[in-house]
Amino acid sequence: MGRREFDLKSLLDIPLWEKIQDELAKLTGTAIVTIDFKGNPITKHSGRTEFCSIIRENPISRKRCFRCDALAGLEAVRLGRPYIYLCHCGIVDVAVPVLVGERYLGAVMFGQVRIPSNETDVKVERLVNEISSFQAESDAAREDLLEKYDRLPEVEYKRIVQIAETISSIINYIIDRAVNSENQALTYEFLLHSGGDQPNSVLHDIQELRDPASADASSFEPDLPKSSPVYPAVAYVNNHPHEMVTMNNMAQLCHLSPSYFSRLFRRELGENFINYVNRQKVQWAKERLRETNDSVNQIALDLGYMDSSYFINVFKKFEGITPLVYRQHKYK
Repeated sequence: MGRREFDLKSLLDIPLWEKIQDELAKLTGTAIVTIDFKGNPITKHSGRTEFCSIIRENPISRKRCFRCDALAGLEAVRLGRPYIYLCHCGIVDVAVPVLVGERYLGAVMFGQVRIPSNETDVKVERLVNEISSFQAESDAAREDLLEKYDRLPEVEYKRIVQIAETISSIINYIIDRAVNSENQALTYEFLLHSGGDQPNSVLHDIQELRDPASADASSFEPDLPKSSPVYPAVAYVNNHPHEMVTMNNMAQLCHLSPSYFSRLFRRELGENFINYVNRQKVQWAKERLRETNDSVNQIALDLGYMDSSYFINVFKKFEGITPLVYRQHKYK
């Protein structure tokens, strides 16, 4: 199964997000635009100030705006939080990073404001050393630009931080929902086609698992919400007791890097991936030992263990006794 490369344009309903941007701009008194990981705008500007409109109309200063946006997004990723800074014109902007796992997709940029002059204890880092090279063509135009600069809204630093946290929560919620919906659709498609020349074989396995006469996989499932990024992996493991699935394949299924998948899986499930898989297989083995006369070797093979002695060691690790002792105890 190929790794799906998500991007903001595929995950966001751009027209709808632009409407949300417009409302956020009105509520916060800031200007907002969403950029991709290269710094290119993928939405219109919501609430853009007159001053920044003039700056961005100039080819040279516009490039510097794009450069500031791109650098600020990367700095936000490095810091792991929204990044508040001064742009090349010396006004306050904020980059709110958007990530899927460890992959940086872009950022929601807001600001075009000034911090009140009485907040002398607030120090905001200037992102680039160079000052905008925009030059007004006449004295009147220069005065008009300075007047527009003076009209930039003033927002307290504490308020800027609150806005950043709010926008971060909103955009990440929307992206997480979009990714999880896409993951669920891709997981279903993967299940349908993972049977090779017999695509219905997977559905047969699922029906077999749900048959009261066979192992009831659902009884072993953890209380994990479908919105979890690792839910597709858990669902796949629970629906394929006969496979010895690998962490790399499950990370790919969830569209996460193996290292991030490993950390996230432990956080969500409370144990590492290999431990979880073996624990599930031991549960299925216990039901087979109770309800059938199948040999331990056969059960081990059916659960994907090529070495029955390894399976016995795994079983003993979780149950404290061997499969044969477990069977004898249950029969008694």
